[in-house]
Amino acid sequence: MLATDWVAKPQIQIASNHHGFSKYKMNVLTGSKKRWVHLWVKSHLFILAFKIYGSVSKSLKVLKQLNQIRAATMGPGDLKLIRVNGKYYHHLYAPGFPSKIFDEYIKGELNRIMQINKNANLLTFIFFAITKKCPLRCEHCFEWDNLNKKETMELHHLKAVLKKFQNDGLSQFHLSGGEPLTRIKDLEELIASADKSAEFYVLTSGFNFTSSNARILKNAGLTGVVVSLDHFEKEKHNTFRGFNDSFTQAILAIQHAQQQNLVVALTLCATRNFITWKNLMLYADLAKKMKIVFIQLLEPKAVGHYKDKDVSLTNAELELLERFFEIMNFDSGYKEYPIIIYHGYHQRRVGCMSGGNRALYIDSEGWVNACPFCHTKNFNIMDNLEIKSGFKSLVKSAKCPS
Repeated sequence: MLATDWVAKPQIQIASNHHGFSKYKMNVLTGSKKRWVHLWVKSHLFILAFKIYGSVSKSLKVLKQLNQIRAATMGPGDLKLIRVNGKYYHHLYAPGFPSKIFDEYIKGELNRIMQINKNANLLTFIFFAITKKCPLRCEHCFEWDNLNKKETMELHHLKAVLKKFQNDGLSQFHLSGGEPLTRIKDLEELIASADKSAEFYVLTSGFNFTSSNARILKNAGLTGVVVSLDHFEKEKHNTFRGFNDSFTQAILAIQHAQQQNLVVALTLCATRNFITWKNLMLYADLAKKMKIVFIQLLEPKAVGHYKDKDVSLTNAELELLERFFEIMNFDSGYKEYPIIIYHGYHQRRVGCMSGGNRALYIDSEGWVNACPFCHTKNFNIMDNLEIKSGFKSLVKSAKCPS
């Protein structure tokens, strides 16, 4: 039985050239093909584990525990798989399979269960705010106090930070701001200068993500784009973003990213005013129509522009988001919809995976924080660029306070 309890379908004008979405080379796997790829991945994981541990029993034991962690984190059931550019994706913060980056990511996860290397990296990805500049005034902005001030980090600083974290073995970099596309030339050079042992995503409102810039960034080595879309209605999204053209720019950015076969995700800040089952389904229907790979649900937090404001969701609203997460990802009636990413789901089951436990946030002032929503300011990255070693010894201090 499908979970939806309403009949109306969205009548939303998403772009003047809506046919652009149909050309995007992405496929949601279903049926026998999905089962075959799942079997391929499981076989690959076993071979990888056996090469590491040299024992069938140890390999089976560690993979069983890995699957248990996966179920607690991502939900009970076979994960959705979406194919883009010849790779299969199951999570926004896991590299595409098959790839060397995926294998290194898995080795890091196996090391957490049964030690491989005493010096293994604690992190798998970072959020890195590369600029303070932004033309928008978003309602929930966690960089609000830094916006449009003089830049702290020049291009050579950004490169140095990236290099040190790459030397520590990170799988992914999520480049944010401000609006990172305000520094398009530096953004291009930063990604192009990096070692290709990691994936790169850009977090954007859609501003300046033109067809030309999408091509430039893809050629530089960009993997995907995470576009902020906080409502399926144009006017409400624009009001939330404090910018009259934001909705149109977001939709066009999606099309431009798809023209380059980039992985495309949407981020939704799910506020009290938004959360109803009908709104969530209208949003999901729109995302499906646009052939989105991931929808990331964020809970509003009392930081940045929301500081000292009562924005926390009620228990009923949290339960609705969890229900939406499970149904969209595992109900057979929604198998062709985007994959839902919802951090609150695993945070309330296995704990937070930020604060040095897989992820960190470097703000536009260079402060290292547990995550974008926990402004811990553990140390400033600019004070540590000259150290010869990487940042492994330092990131242990950036613990999630909650």
